[in-house]
Amino acid sequence: MKLYFLYVLIVFINIFSIISSEKIDELYRYLMLNYNKYVRPVENSSHRLTVKVGVKLIQIDDVNEINQIMQTHVYVLHEWKDFSFVWSPDDFDGVEYIYMPNNLIWKPDLVLYNNADGDYQITSKAKAYIQYDGTVRWNPPMIYKSYCSIDMQYYPYDTQNCTLKFGTWTYPDSLVNLQFLTDNHSSIIDRGWDLEDYTPSVEWEILNLKAIRHEKVYAYVKEEEEKYLDLTFTCTIQRKSLFYTINLIVPCINISVLTVLVFVLPSDSRKKITLSVSILVALLVFYLLLIELIPSTSLVISLLGKYLLFTLILVNLSIAITVITLNIHFRRHPTIDMPSWLRNTLLIYLPKLLFMKRPSLPTKYVHIREQLNSIHPHQCLLYKFKDEQRKHLVKIISNHIAYIVRQIENEKNEKEIIEEWRFIALILDRLFLIIFVSVTLIGTIESLFNTPSLYISTPPINPMCYLYYPPINDSQWIKTCTTDSLSNQQYSIRTSI
Repeated sequence: MKLYFLYVLIVFINIFSIISSEKIDELYRYLMLNYNKYVRPVENSSHRLTVKVGVKLIQIDDVNEINQIMQTHVYVLHEWKDFSFVWSPDDFDGVEYIYMPNNLIWKPDLVLYNNADGDYQITSKAKAYIQYDGTVRWNPPMIYKSYCSIDMQYYPYDTQNCTLKFGTWTYPDSLVNLQFLTDNHSSIIDRGWDLEDYTPSVEWEILNLKAIRHEKVYAYVKEEEEKYLDLTFTCTIQRKSLFYTINLIVPCINISVLTVLVFVLPSDSRKKITLSVSILVALLVFYLLLIELIPSTSLVISLLGKYLLFTLILVNLSIAITVITLNIHFRRHPTIDMPSWLRNTLLIYLPKLLFMKRPSLPTKYVHIREQLNSIHPHQCLLYKFKDEQRKHLVKIISNHIAYIVRQIENEKNEKEIIEEWRFIALILDRLFLIIFVSVTLIGTIESLFNTPSLYISTPPINPMCYLYYPPINDSQWIKTCTTDSLSNQQYSIRTSI
């Protein structure tokens, strides 16, 4: 019994499908009878045809900073009235709509003005949805590459404004009126974007969306008063900077910190210049890796490029200063030959400003010097010796003692000279340590504060607020989206060129 019932049901469905197909075929032949797809679908040639356009954003595929091109995957939404496609559903067994190949019907020759990839027209073969009241909806999917003026000043914390500019290539405003496709039943303000099927990008987040309608008069048009319309869809996007912060900014700051540590390393270790050169080599290797990531543009130096240049200058200066301080540290010439003002500056005034105290002479040298000063070598000659041989022996001994005294005195003087130069090198290390720490902090903080996105936080948009058919019964949704959309209003700008 069940098998019999199933068999009857399948037969009934097949019969209904055949009848329905016949009616759709009959409706198709009825609609295409004497239809001309090359003629604007209006009852009177003087009438103005209104075409509503919208953009359903699917994904931001790529932003090419070098060529200044944005690639997006969108559905270009069209809606207009065609008086030739009007029928009564009762005459065709309740058929209220039909799908028809787009190459068989009239379509507005909508093109992307700022297209950057050869074909300006829509090439999709998507079918058109035709309703019994003459409404035609055509939503072809397209992958567009559009020109976008890229501002790399704050890279990698940059924000870009990219546009999709649509307009008819043939019809002026008097023949085809372009409007935004909006939900007429919603209390939300009108807009031209739809994010219902939007897939978030891994590199960019959307901060704002708006659509602007322009009316322009072109100089090359014969009719001076003829206006042409275009709909400009503007998308404000911001780069997600976590990857660049971890992999670019943090290593640069680390190299700057290592540059400062060069002045902490003692000169006696003889590794200061090795450390400086190692830091320079590391920076240059890192620089070579960054060339592949930083957009190669000569219009402006990016924020990251400026900070890398700043770090490179610091490293080179640290090497030059390290060479000078090592040269001073290992000098053996007396400091009394230098000008008095320079000697006073280096040994008296600078130590006071840097809260440094000159180390005292080692105790053993002071003790030996006091002993030698208290004994005169020739005092032994005052003694009366009985024979000349002993006098001669004492004279020789006294000469040797005097030589030893002079050597000890010279050694003491040389030690004082060495300690003075070492002290000057230590003063310079302390001075440049303070200078480099200050410059590094100021440069890093200034670079960060020159980035608007770090202290002016703009939250990304809510995709649910950009729907053509929103849930208007949800009062909370209407309140939220109305508040968030105050800055996204559409404008109609009339310009002439």
